[in-house]
Parts: sequence; structure tokens; C-alpha cells
Amino acid sequence: MSEFLGYLQRLKVRPDPDKLSASDRSHLQTHFDPYAGEVVINGEAVDWRSIDEVEVAQAARAAGPSGWFVKQLYGDERYHVGVYYGDYEAVLTNLTLQSAEYVVRTIAFYAPQSIRYSGVEGLSPVEDR
Repeated sequence: MSEFLGYLQRLKVRPDPDKLSASDRSHLQTHFDPYAGEVVINGEAVDWRSIDEVEVAQAARAAGPSGWFVKQLYGDERYHVGVYYGDYEAVLTNLTLQSAEYVVRTIAFYAPQSIRYSGVEGLSPVEDR
């Protein structure tokens, strides 16, 4: 588990997906579909009010040939975003840092309640509550 940084601060402006690269937008359109009532993550509908926590972790890279292959395939470092709601979790894997930031900021925009945040610092404003 990553270090707890605080609670996501509610954002007043929705993040703009057009600022993402075309490949990031395409990947997120398949795995992350937010709208006012809920968000669909990997095909699962999640009510905004049920989200308890968001965690961002840098994806592990294996040493050796497999790690080299993944680096060639994906390029830059990759991140996983875990969204925890009730007894469930949804994980968005192998995101660029920009995509991870977009996901976290989108959750901070739509969710009406305080959401615990841990992981990469600086993706979205946090507060102590």
C-alpha cells in the first residue's frame, strides 16, 4: 500500500481529455468512462458516492528480457490506478502518468464526498480534511 497523502480536494473544472495523447484517449475510452451518475471502469459501473479510496502506484518492471520488452512496448514508466469502493476494487493498469493524473482528477471532479488518496504526489490537490 502506498503512503496516505490526504483526501482528494473537490475540483471545480472537469479535466479535459483532449489534452491527452491520442493513444491515451483511446485506451481510456475503452477502460474508463465517466459521466455524472457513475463511472464505468473496465466494464463495471461504479457509483461516484461509493468510492472510498484511490491509490496510484508505479508499475513494477521486471529485470531482464521481459522488463526490456515491456519498456520497448510501452516506453515511459507506467502506473496503476486502484479505485476502491465498498468491498470491491477496480484497477486501471499500465497508464501513462498523464492518464493517471486525468483519472484521479476526474474522480476528484465528480465524486461528491471525501476520498482517501495515496500514491504519487502532485496528481491532484489533496487536503487533510
